Formats: sequence, structure tokens, C-alpha cells
Amino acid sequence: MLSIKAKTPTFNLPVKRVLPKLFQSFVYTNLDDKEHEGYKHPNGKVFKSMNFRINYHYYDILIDYVALNKAHEKSIAQKILFDGLKLGEIHTTSTEVALHHRQALNETIQVGGFVAAAIKDGKSSKKIYLEPKTHKFQEIVRNHTLQKYEALFGRPYEGEFVFNTVGQKPKQRIFYYEKGAMTSWFGVYEIKASEQMLGMILDTGLGAHAMQGLGFVKPIKRPRKRDSQKVGE
Repeated sequence: MLSIKAKTPTFNLPVKRVLPKLFQSFVYTNLDDKEHEGYKHPNGKVFKSMNFRINYHYYDILIDYVALNKAHEKSIAQKILFDGLKLGEIHTTSTEVALHHRQALNETIQVGGFVAAAIKDGKSSKKIYLEPKTHKFQEIVRNHTLQKYEALFGRPYEGEFVFNTVGQKPKQRIFYYEKGAMTSWFGVYEIKASEQMLGMILDTGLGAHAMQGLGFVKPIKRPRKRDSQKVGE
């Protein structure tokens, strides 16, 4: 994972709506065209092999970027170190980057993050974003993940794959991409799968809008039994 921290000379610029698009453009400009075009599933759906999340608060722009191909993370890090982080006309006063290596994965992990899944309203064709606790949300995300695996690795996934929502924060959050708005809830998910599938999830995200600032998940440490007992005492 590549972590990026940049500072702006001005306090809270009104740029939150455009930051995901600007960073997406920065990444695609500095990688080969294949990453922009994506990887097509036999059903015609196109998937991307990377993911990011971005936040801007006070003076700090904070970005976490992951890619299935770890060479892409290094390439983006080197580009920032040599030429700086260029996000349209936004000027940054300083930029720090750090590469983090992931520890070995167990067959069952819990991850947390803002994941999006939606269905279309039959009357208006508008998107209705689903809460993580719903069965339909879990069905959509699970199928989306299996299709992404096949698109990225060129073969169907074989093996056990269990995906369940185990927690959800009650308040939704609105994410913006250019003029569009997407709704998501922070959820905690328990996933059982092969190491390759788990690695793909952590490197490419879950659900829709993976290259628009959504879908980024990180492992969550489950409390030890002794800690759990203390809480209940």
C-alpha cells in the first residue's frame, strides 16, 4: 500500500468534490493505457486492478493507494518523489510518501471500509444505494468480487468464498465524483477465501466505484477472548 500526505497552502479549499477525479487522472496518466482501459469480464463488465481512498481536512490531503501489481505502487511513489503530486491546479507545499508491505493473510479475515452497491429504481432509473446489512447488498458485492477475479486473473474463482456483513455504522456518508454523488455506510465484513482472493480484495477494493474513491477496505483486528470477557464484566 502507498500512503500519501500532501499539504495545501490554504485552509480547507472547496475541492472535495473534484479530488477523486484529479487523483484518478494522475494515476492513469502515469501508468500504461491498459490500467485506464481496465479488464473486461466475459459478460462485458470492466474492472480496475487498483483502488484508493482520499480525504482532505484542514491543510492535509491524505491518500491511500493500492494496486494488484505492486510495481504500480512503486511507480506512483517514484513519480511523486521526483515530480511532486500534481492534482490539476491544486498546489501542494509538501508531500510525503510511504510504502507499506502487507502481512501474510489467514483464510478468514475481517475488513472495514466504505463499500458501495446499488440497484436501479424501476420508475426513475435512479440508483438506490443499499445498506451493508441487507441481503441484496451482500449478494451484489459477492457476485461483483467473483466477476472481478475472473476478469483480472483470466479464470473463474475456484474454492470457498464466504462474504458476510458483521457490522455497520448507522449513519451514511456521501461521496462525490465530479457532479455525481454516491452513498455508502461504513461496514465490517468477514471474508473466507483463498489467499489470492483476499489479496485481490485488499489490492482492488470491494463493490462499485473502486477508482472513484470508494471500496477501500483494511483488515480489522478482532478482539481477543480475554479482552472480550473484560468488556462484558
